[in-house]
Amino acid sequence: MQVKGAGNHLAHVRKRQGRSLEEVARRMRGKSLSKQALSLIERGSMKIPAARVGALKRAYRLSPTERNEFERFYAFEMLVEHTGEDREFGEAVLSVVDLALARSIYVIGGRKLSLASPALQEKAAEFLQRTENKLVFIYPTWKDSSVLKRPVWFPNARREMLEMRELIQSFSKRPLKPQIQFFGIDVFQAATDLVALNALSFCSPFTSTTIAGSSTGEHVAGYVYVEGPRDRWVLLTIEHARRVLATITALLEKSPENGAIVHEELD
Repeated sequence: MQVKGAGNHLAHVRKRQGRSLEEVARRMRGKSLSKQALSLIERGSMKIPAARVGALKRAYRLSPTERNEFERFYAFEMLVEHTGEDREFGEAVLSVVDLALARSIYVIGGRKLSLASPALQEKAAEFLQRTENKLVFIYPTWKDSSVLKRPVWFPNARREMLEMRELIQSFSKRPLKPQIQFFGIDVFQAATDLVALNALSFCSPFTSTTIAGSSTGEHVAGYVYVEGPRDRWVLLTIEHARRVLATITALLEKSPENGAIVHEELD
């Protein structure tokens, strides 16, 4: 079972314990959540009432580890809801990663380079106040436009990169530009390199994946942003976030030795 949210997490725990919804409903002890309501919560069709969070944790008999995971999903969902569905955001990623430990934030995808909301631009500038921190954008590139006449990816150019740097810099008095990096994956060369090919698989033209990690890689969190009529954000499990981070780290380690496949766009 793939866990996608707080409700899905509760369903996963209950099924692993071999218990029914009736048993959980009985343990709610008159907290006004019926079996039908619990079913909707588990399927993600009903929001978890804030006043019932504690009762749910007790009724589902969550272990300390399971409680931490549930609270992580719940906090993420609440911040996404409060931020709104019409813009990107910074608070959600901050809810699932300790910025005192985070040293790098990576954004990989095939969309236009964008930190659409001033709130997210400000959060990025705040994160980069530590001189050792860095913000890295990774996206597909191709030099021969005659071969890809109608590419599925957005053709990010120098203009988008400079604009991105300036937007973030506007929120800081200290120079941040050296800490904001842009790397391109050559789509023609990637087919000959397994690491680059794996990284390219994250570059959907309609999504971007954001990963925040510590210098050791021990602390990591991430989410996928899906662009559409109603934007969506999906929180990654720790395991999946670590797999994405491992791929990105391996990709950037190859950059100096194989600039033909992966190259820094702005020095």
